[in-house]
Amino acid sequence: MTNFNARTIALVGLGLISGSLARALQASEWEGRLIAWGPREPSLRRGLELGVIDDYSLDLNDIVEQADVIVIGAPPMATAEMVERITSLLIGAERQPIITDLASIKGYVVDAVSADYPSFVPGHPIAGSEHSGVEHSDATLFKGREIILTPSANTDVAAVETVTAMWSLTGAYIRHMSVRAHDAMLAASSHMPHMVAYALTGALERDEADPMTHGGGALRDMTRIAGSDPLMWTDIAVTNREALLTAIDQFEAEMKSLRAMVDAQDADAMRAYFATCRAHRRAHDNILNPLLQSPTEETS
Repeated sequence: MTNFNARTIALVGLGLISGSLARALQASEWEGRLIAWGPREPSLRRGLELGVIDDYSLDLNDIVEQADVIVIGAPPMATAEMVERITSLLIGAERQPIITDLASIKGYVVDAVSADYPSFVPGHPIAGSEHSGVEHSDATLFKGREIILTPSANTDVAAVETVTAMWSLTGAYIRHMSVRAHDAMLAASSHMPHMVAYALTGALERDEADPMTHGGGALRDMTRIAGSDPLMWTDIAVTNREALLTAIDQFEAEMKSLRAMVDAQDADAMRAYFATCRAHRRAHDNILNPLLQSPTEETS
């Protein structure tokens, strides 16, 4: 069994990702307690009814006082506010629980922490769904998926080891990365695909012929993530603005190049281009469609 000794995990914000983490831990050999706090009681009550958590409280201090590990599950702006709020409660306290988060932007969150708290381990699971809410939580969501941790030079090594052990119980594999590298990489690999899906769906919505009513598998796959939470993706676009603009510019240049090939009816160039794209996509199928067995844990 992975050496994960925390007995009580507090989920601050209970939704798809945090709920899936809870279910994955329940399905593992870990036998601890899962508690939760959130601003809206109905989602907490629903999590309790579904057996995702063992208990909840509307008093944040109560949850913090019980926790060995605190997992913050919220969009980047709310995560930054919550990390600052919780660390301010704990500075100078006798107990120093480990804090980690699930936000897909790390720079904005890390920059929000005004005081040094060595037991804060920024994290981001590369997994998700177009659905939201604890009712869609899935114990297998992280199997074979990547979890990126972005500890700083001042982050406590034992805290990093504990968060690593927690995520290992879910069947995920863990990599370390700098905050800057993470945000640039995610802009290209995750945030940009969502922008493309939204833009494509927006163009279809304005087309008087209503092409969506005649869509098949290709349109389904390309627009699936346009069904994601608009508030969350607005938050992501705002907090990762610079990296996302770079990714948009790179994509725009790629589309201009492809447009030129189509305009010139350059079949040879398009055939070579499409073949390169197909080969690159297929070379990464084991990552985008992971096997149940997770890769060996790596750090970089």
